[in-house]
Amino acid sequence: MANTLSKFFNRLFGAEQAAPVSNQPTPAPEVVAAPKTPEAVVTAKPEPEIATPQPEPVPVAETPASSTATIEKLVAWKPALPVDSLFFDWVMGYPGEGGSFETEQTVMQALYKLLASDLNDAVIVPRVPSVIPQLLSSLRSKTISAGELSRQIVKDVVLVGEVINTVNSALYNPADRINSLEKAVMILGEEGLRLVIAKVAFRPIINLNAGQFTRRAAPHIWGQSEKCAVACHTLARDMDPFHAFLTGLMKNVGLIIAFRLLDQTCEQGKFKYSPAFQPIFSSVAATLSYRIAQRWEFPEHVILALQQQAGGRKAIEWSPLGHLLHTADLIAKMRLLVNHGQLNSSDKKLRIGLNPAEVSCFDHLNEIQLYDTTGVQQHPEAQT
Repeated sequence: MANTLSKFFNRLFGAEQAAPVSNQPTPAPEVVAAPKTPEAVVTAKPEPEIATPQPEPVPVAETPASSTATIEKLVAWKPALPVDSLFFDWVMGYPGEGGSFETEQTVMQALYKLLASDLNDAVIVPRVPSVIPQLLSSLRSKTISAGELSRQIVKDVVLVGEVINTVNSALYNPADRINSLEKAVMILGEEGLRLVIAKVAFRPIINLNAGQFTRRAAPHIWGQSEKCAVACHTLARDMDPFHAFLTGLMKNVGLIIAFRLLDQTCEQGKFKYSPAFQPIFSSVAATLSYRIAQRWEFPEHVILALQQQAGGRKAIEWSPLGHLLHTADLIAKMRLLVNHGQLNSSDKKLRIGLNPAEVSCFDHLNEIQLYDTTGVQQHPEAQT
């Protein structure tokens, strides 16, 4: 499975990423180990104090000395509202204040055990639709025609629906609905098709309907993943926007796996948790995301960006992509919370600290969606 996914994502990122830079170390795939003493997680009342898990850093690509000064100036945006905790409470179904010491301990020990395991054996990752690697290879060909691409796309019913919905979305805003697949392919172009294919590949991974926790959270997590990817693509400066898009999609892979673990460890559909639980749960989920990115042999700068979302004891020297992902993730969460009536869009606190481009991205994120997924069915292979 890991080999298949590695080949797929090597194709997805393109030939230019096939060979790593020779003078930079390759990240060790399994350096991160779960803490050996989960008993250190203390959530006892009245004032639970849980130390955020601090995985050992993975040796990823070093930053060239010439750009160090620029990276050191990057400062993470801290919103005026507790966006992360508000989003987490929402997807958890607002269980109420308080805390369940035993439940929190059970969940955290299971998460630490998962971190210490071989993720390929511990987690079932849905298969990538078989037509996608072939399409990605074809997209790099300079001679392939729209008709030839259409004949490949038509083999996958979900991909057909995605392409047609995309060209008829607000982003392209055609005068009349487009139903011709070949015309849709011509309108999208190479970059548009790459984005569509990437999203089709990731949806089964994120949108998994398992137990009570995942059923409730998955639609919101997938919606936030889409918006995060679009925000990354929109705000990308001096970097590959497609890589930024994929990094945004990858951000929540660990989170959905953590929710699947909740399904396995908690019989009840909700449980009360202490304030310390959310940041730890989110940190472990972020660690899972970049561990999986390592297993799938993503480019080193993408792995580094994902790793930085897990936090740590030391101040983070943000990479450009990691800094972008941090901001885009928060913007996407705010946008989704506003859309669902959990925040007021007119609240000035939402925009404090954002630059004009980021404010515009937040205000117009609904309008710049790349996709209209209404009516697009789950891929059959995702249900196996």
